[in-house]
Amino acid sequence: MSGFALPAVTLELLHSCLNEKNGPIWQTPLGPPSVESGYPAAVIVPLMPGITGWDVLFIRRTLTVSHHQGQIAFPGGRTDPGDHSPEETALRELHEELGVDPTCMRILGRMPPTRTLQTGFLIHPFVGLLSADVMLQPAPDEVAETVILPLNFFLETVKLSGRVEQFVSPQGVVWGATARIMTQLCVAILTNLTCES
Repeated sequence: MSGFALPAVTLELLHSCLNEKNGPIWQTPLGPPSVESGYPAAVIVPLMPGITGWDVLFIRRTLTVSHHQGQIAFPGGRTDPGDHSPEETALRELHEELGVDPTCMRILGRMPPTRTLQTGFLIHPFVGLLSADVMLQPAPDEVAETVILPLNFFLETVKLSGRVEQFVSPQGVVWGATARIMTQLCVAILTNLTCES
């Protein structure tokens, strides 16, 4: 999908998208209206430098995990009693699932929470940066494989189609809460790109 060229998504633009002081960038709600209730959880949207821009790092869950078996998802999971914040949950899960030390992740900001439609999790998404040479050590009981997709793939899909229920890639289908979070991030980025042009 390359019918048009997208401007470069800079680090400054990503900061702008995730900075609440810049106004109502998040234009549409995520998930059903009742996002106040649900099992608390958190995920990280990991961005990595790629050949043609930013790449997004996902995991494919194993078929033996309790929830969302086999799905392409962000690193993350349910909040533990010892977690002091959603960000701590996301960083802990990143370490447990991929072996990434929390100090290697630079958190850029957070997005609005979204609720899974079937399993009832209230997910707090964070966007962060990883270096391209970070060592990943997937936990074999939780992670079947890692999946890396270009951010531009998602941006182009959203720009052409608007709200997207699923993203079909050669590595598999990104759907559910993961697709909603990616759509919302892309809408914010595209909104900022439009304002800058």
